[in-house]
Amino acid sequence: MRYNESVQLLQSNGRAGASIVKFRYEKIKKVMLMIIREAGIISFEELSNRTLKRLTPFDGNNRWYMEAIVTDLEARGQLACLLLNGQLFVKSVG
Repeated sequence: MRYNESVQLLQSNGRAGASIVKFRYEKIKKVMLMIIREAGIISFEELSNRTLKRLTPFDGNNRWYMEAIVTDLEARGQLACLLLNGQLFVKSVG
């Protein structure tokens, strides 16, 4: 994988969103999906905390990357986001 390749993110309305470096996308996605599989269903806050603990820090706003990737994976049908008691929860689909 080349370090200058990028991934076009999808928004929840199906439109194209921002694009991010593919290496970063794949790394964050892998960690987040592993955490979600372990938990079954998890609050976005807890998912963010656990993901940040497992990732090596990198340039940019880590939380923005996580939000963008969760939105992308939801738009692609891999995750479902649920609002329960005013808190956002994430679970794997399928």
